[in-house]
Amino acid sequence: MIKEKVRTGGQVLLIPIGDILPPETPVRKIISSEELEMLSRSIEATGLLTPLTVTYAENGLYRVISGERRRLAALKAGISAVPCLVMNSFSSDIPILSLVGDIHKKELHFLEAAEAIEKLRDYYTVEEISERLSIPEGMVLSRIRLLSLPDNIKWKIISGNLSESTANNLCKINDIRRLNEITDLMFSGQVSFNEAMEITELHTKKTVFTAHYKDYRIFENTIEHAIDTMTASGISAKAQKNCDDEKIVYTITIDKMVKS
Repeated sequence: MIKEKVRTGGQVLLIPIGDILPPETPVRKIISSEELEMLSRSIEATGLLTPLTVTYAENGLYRVISGERRRLAALKAGISAVPCLVMNSFSSDIPILSLVGDIHKKELHFLEAAEAIEKLRDYYTVEEISERLSIPEGMVLSRIRLLSLPDNIKWKIISGNLSESTANNLCKINDIRRLNEITDLMFSGQVSFNEAMEITELHTKKTVFTAHYKDYRIFENTIEHAIDTMTASGISAKAQKNCDDEKIVYTITIDKMVKS
């Protein structure tokens, strides 16, 4: 009788925690031990204030739709039963319910949310996802774009606690080498995104200069100009040039004494 009521509208029940299974495809993959410990202590002190969202599973059990972090923390706190909102297991909205709650409670890292949103595209259009999650279509698309970043860059974003706006800016960089340089600088925690962009831009310009001027005669002129500049400044300097079929050898002599 209770299940019939639940299937027509949902009801909060107190369910033994041993009867609740983890999600089949967890939305949230990053749960730090410190975070879990803090939540566990809070639940131990005040109880679980926000019910888990679950659905029916096999053998009279239940499966988490939203609230896996709270389930784990309640287990750690030794709670025997937890309040749960039981949803209709036949609802077509179940794939999105697990994401909605965690996004609105800001329990997901934005890269985790991006992966979950990408999975929702099997069920919904971008417009439908935007409407159901109550977020702009532009944010849906920008989060999907984040998944195009290389895995090592995603790891740096997560480990370095880089912001979502920074991650979106990184998506605009097509040069993989420069992308790695920027994230390495930011991962060190010493520079901002804009500073890292400036540093790598200077490096890129130097690389371009080296790549475009390979005619050795340009550098011969540089040597001769340096000698002329020193001579004009009163420094006795001369360059002796010897060359063969394979190389040019310059011997530069500079007097330490400056002519008055």
